[in-house]
Amino acid sequence: RHMLATFPKLRSLRLFGLRLTYQALIQGRNGTAANPRYVCNLLQEAECAQHLECLELLAVSSSHTVSGEWGASAPPSYSIHTDIQLEQLRKLTVEGYFTHREHPLVQSLLRASHQITHLNITGCIHFNDYDLEEAIMKPLIGTLTHLNLTESRMQHPIIHSKILETLILRRCAGFYALDPESFCPSLDVLDISSCPLFNGEGMLDVESGLANICPRLRTLNMSNCKELAFIRIKTPISTKAEINVGDSGQKVSATPPLDILSDSMVSSRLEDIDLSKCVNLSNASISCPLKRINLRECFQLKVLSISAPDLEVLDLSCLPLMLISLYCRSLVHLNLAKCRELDSKHSIIKCESLKSVDVREAT
Repeated sequence: RHMLATFPKLRSLRLFGLRLTYQALIQGRNGTAANPRYVCNLLQEAECAQHLECLELLAVSSSHTVSGEWGASAPPSYSIHTDIQLEQLRKLTVEGYFTHREHPLVQSLLRASHQITHLNITGCIHFNDYDLEEAIMKPLIGTLTHLNLTESRMQHPIIHSKILETLILRRCAGFYALDPESFCPSLDVLDISSCPLFNGEGMLDVESGLANICPRLRTLNMSNCKELAFIRIKTPISTKAEINVGDSGQKVSATPPLDILSDSMVSSRLEDIDLSKCVNLSNASISCPLKRINLRECFQLKVLSISAPDLEVLDLSCLPLMLISLYCRSLVHLNLAKCRELDSKHSIIKCESLKSVDVREAT
């Protein structure tokens, strides 16, 4: 209270280690635990409330839980939230670990301003698809450009926004796809990394692929999605070559018949793809104006086809590749070190600008 009174025209406030309780104010060896209503009242009563543009509450922890119905089919109850007005607030970050649905601090701050452009709520593990639509997208549809809901309960959300540019759904344990009715024509960055249920189905099919949902996408992060086994991104390459895989004699092709995937998964704007640590990815076929691709620790990747006229550097080292098809006219450096299973007879490399190839410990 004293600090806020000392800086009456404060525009940016960052608080670390905020501890919450649902009882009275508690003071102990580990510091003070405050009621969410008390925290909101402190902000509301401060003179700087009318000037505050950026608020960050980091490493928030709750010492007690409270029951609630936020996330159910019926509208949530706001009985334990408190009204607070932060009319100039543009950027809001709340990072912590909330073990119940109806978190009064998050509720109150979401209702504090209808001008928020950047919203980061991390660790609200029961915040689900319904909450996203009702508590965020409806009131902030005209202002929100950056949204981060890391470690939330998103599963199959519908997102309609003409101005949303960045969407981060990292480490959402239940997420498996964006609803095909979603439409974000300005979306530039999509991060769905470390989502254990995401396998590409529903987002990569012909009628509801990312090409329709976010046609201007430039950066796509699908790293550490352990259920992702196949990926095909707008692949016009028709070259077909077959080789035997291991002792089983199973054949694989450079253009496998992946019926559940689309040849136009994303728009021609896609420049940056991260598929690192997708440990079950076995077949990838990519054709777009790619400038960067990360395939590190894809320990099952056997077949790779890339057509990318702007790609200059490609690192495929230590991958168990058996067959590659590369059509990259600007590629300068190619790293194939420790690719011990590669079949050079059937692989295709058409890269006019290629200057160096690292084949140390490769076959």
